Amino acid sequence: MAEGHHTIELIWKGLNVLLFLAIVYLFGRKHISRAFEGFFSKLTEGFESSERELKEAKETLERAKAEYEDAKRRHTEQIELAKLTAQQMKEEELKKVEEIASRIKEKAKETIELETRKAKEELLRFGMRQAKELALQRLFQDFENPDIQKKYAEKMLRKLEVQK
Repeated sequence: MAEGHHTIELIWKGLNVLLFLAIVYLFGRKHISRAFEGFFSKLTEGFESSERELKEAKETLERAKAEYEDAKRRHTEQIELAKLTAQQMKEEELKKVEEIASRIKEKAKETIELETRKAKEELLRFGMRQAKELALQRLFQDFENPDIQKKYAEKMLRKLEVQK
């Protein structure tokens, strides 16, 4: 019988709980449903807000990736442009250096020719002075001989007679 008493007691407790829930439902239905609706609406709004933020974050990420790729492309283009510019500047400078070297060689060649000509002229003058000095020395030596002096004097007299 203890078992039967226990069952009846459980049935009464169950009915009391059902009755309590029915009374709560009848009197608190509006408040509870508003509370649940508010909870679900907040939950839904939070979820939708999170979805919007996620979508915005993805869009921002895509824009950032696109900007990064664009910056990377521009960087590569600028590097290539800098290399090309450097190469052109190098070629221009090499041309200038070659032109300067060519002008220097030309000036050196002209200077060498001028100095060679001057040296030849100086050597020729030196040779002529030396030849004149040697000729004069030879003449003075030869004039010391009385026979040559006599022949010269006779020759000069004949020239003078012819001129008269």
